[in-house]
Amino acid sequence: SPEDSREYITSVYQTLLNNFQTLKKPIIGAINGTAAGVGASIALACDLRVMTPSSGILYAFVNIGLGPDGGASWLLTRQVGYSKAFEIAAEGKKVKAEECLSLGLTNKIVAEDQLLESAIEWAKALAAKAPIAVGITKEDLVHAMDNNLSESIAYEAEKQITAFESYDLVEGVAAFVEKRKANFIGQ
Repeated sequence: SPEDSREYITSVYQTLLNNFQTLKKPIIGAINGTAAGVGASIALACDLRVMTPSSGILYAFVNIGLGPDGGASWLLTRQVGYSKAFEIAAEGKKVKAEECLSLGLTNKIVAEDQLLESAIEWAKALAAKAPIAVGITKEDLVHAMDNNLSESIAYEAEKQITAFESYDLVEGVAAFVEKRKANFIGQ
């Protein structure tokens, strides 16, 4: 029923996508094929995305008589702006990988046989960074999407206190001075 659908969307999708936003670790989406409907929203909720040349994003709700759901309207407009988001959602056509790259809907395109390896290598590279700083960076950017410059500066300043109090900052500065690779531990 429509009521059951509404309940499912708000309980399951909302919880999942909110968790993507609030998780302090980066989420990398490896998109192999066409991410459609809520699958596209899950892909766009990832912090970073890598696709294969044959992959794409598809919001085809209008093709079956529905409007966007699963956070599509919020995620898509923040990625590409209102006008392009409306075009993508109202036309209901696949946005191919190359266009996704040019629009910022994906960060990288790699060969099919390199997709998972590429995503894992990217995750390892990010994991080698200071975890607290990466988490703060994500929080700052998510916060900035819905707040003005002054509020964002104040929020960043508050978050910097956490970074200043971390072992990772001490280690990062020491490694820089000693010209060695930092050994961050997330504390």
